[in-house]
Amino acid sequence: MRTPEGWPEILARNLPGFQIAGPPEQLSGGLLNHVWRVRGGPRSIPASVIVKQTPPHIASSPGVTLDPRRILIEAHALAAFEAGGSLAEVAALDVRPPRLLILDEPRHLLVIEDVCQCPDLEAWLHLPASNPAQAELLGASLGLFIGTLHGVTSQRPQLAQEFDNRKIQQMRLDFQYRAIRAYAERAGLPDADALGRRAVAFGELLQQPGVAVIMGDLWPRSVIVSDEGLRVIDWELAHYGRPAQDVGHLAAHLWMQAHRAADARVAAAADALLRSFLAAYRDALGPVFDSLFGAAGVFESSVHFGSEVLTRTTGVFQDGYLYSGLAPDHPAIQEAAIIAARHIREPLGVDTFDALGWR
Repeated sequence: MRTPEGWPEILARNLPGFQIAGPPEQLSGGLLNHVWRVRGGPRSIPASVIVKQTPPHIASSPGVTLDPRRILIEAHALAAFEAGGSLAEVAALDVRPPRLLILDEPRHLLVIEDVCQCPDLEAWLHLPASNPAQAELLGASLGLFIGTLHGVTSQRPQLAQEFDNRKIQQMRLDFQYRAIRAYAERAGLPDADALGRRAVAFGELLQQPGVAVIMGDLWPRSVIVSDEGLRVIDWELAHYGRPAQDVGHLAAHLWMQAHRAADARVAAAADALLRSFLAAYRDALGPVFDSLFGAAGVFESSVHFGSEVLTRTTGVFQDGYLYSGLAPDHPAIQEAAIIAARHIREPLGVDTFDALGWR
């Protein structure tokens, strides 16, 4: 894949202390964008940077159009977490996004802090040293951060204007929620039509004005586990939306990690991480939990959970992930589809979100 045109000049002009030591290293893990690590020489400050470019489509699915100006949303979000920004009170020392270094708007290019060459949360779960006790600590840190983000940004109309990213919700309605009926039919679910109608109703709800700033793409590959704390990356889908989308998204992916784990230790760590995330999230919201989230949030989180699992098993994002290459009648696909359907069909009847203490 070709690197962005003029990137050495962009770095030299904006980071005079940075000395390029070699060609960019393309990074894998994401699906939406093109990302490279650029290393510096022995006296370079900083030692390395991350260069990110947003194409006018999903990088892993060129047929799915996506506005390249989403890079502006990410740049704005990263700047908002800096001192004096609208989200500065959310950024803690142990959990934060990377720092913004350069925005080249005409090229839809972003240069950000390389927080470390560390595993993301998905890779961390599979490390030999990972265990449920450590996973609980990580989940608690992440839950506190996301809960604080949702809580302190709720009902702040000025943030609704700052984080106006309605196009991403329209894209999700078109390519995810409206496709759930087809995904359910592919899995052979008998009530595919009813499941599809509920998913569409949720997708249409997301087109309405939101209630808080949400990260928008909260899954294990968006969380870097460093020695100094968690670093949450990839904020181009951030918007003023509904908190359930963050909660349901992470829950779906941690469930899939546990479901596809070959090692019981990995599955136990993923389960522990989710439970501690939910408990810390509830604690972070405190007295506003019922009004901001409550049973309605559990309902919405569950519908999104089911929609995300179907999208990753029989849908457009199956390739390159945990169920890649499996036929619809494969036992793992069938098991996941049944769980997904139950979350959409009976959103308040599942126990996935019980750690929130909402009942």
